Amino acid sequence: MDSLKNTGRDFLRRVKESSLSATSRNFDQKLASRDAERGRGGLRWLTPQEAAVAEALANTIVPSDEDTPGLEDVGVFGPPAIVALDNLVVASPYRQYIYARGLLSFDTWALKKWKCVFASLSKQNQIALLTAAQHVFEGWTAPSTLKRVSTKMRVIAQAGDGTYFASQLYPVIRDDCLLIFYTNRVSWSWLEYDGPPMDQGYTSLTQPR
Repeated sequence: MDSLKNTGRDFLRRVKESSLSATSRNFDQKLASRDAERGRGGLRWLTPQEAAVAEALANTIVPSDEDTPGLEDVGVFGPPAIVALDNLVVASPYRQYIYARGLLSFDTWALKKWKCVFASLSKQNQIALLTAAQHVFEGWTAPSTLKRVSTKMRVIAQAGDGTYFASQLYPVIRDDCLLIFYTNRVSWSWLEYDGPPMDQGYTSLTQPR
């Protein structure tokens, strides 16, 4: 009887590992397909599919309304936010790794949960998914959690439904979006900030230069 139980457990383990391996291969194939498209669109690094997800995430992280500007408004004084975001990614191999996997994962997660890509979700569902990614990230960074998990198996499993790499993108794209917004003149005007100090000082305390 014990031998039969062990055989059953071994069979289930092999099935699980095979499934996870297939999931990982499928994810890698999609990444490779996107890598072949880089530089062919209007952006230097992000593909059109990635740009759609990144733009939707950016407008969720720093939204605008009737009284408050958001990332969709930064193009008033310069290039659109997605161009600034693309410039950050193209200059950083670390960001390239995180963004490629994270943006694909947000689409994977949205497709599994709502049968459509992230950019096509309602604003309410985009916020829900971003919040869920934040919670997963916070769970991964908690020391007590890290002590309990088998990292390799959990990463592969969560790559399949989009949660792992989406959660790893969350803090990076959040910080990048805030950086882009608060270094743009749109936010300066909103905050009534006249820009960084001038290296030659001010010739007048009452007249801007």
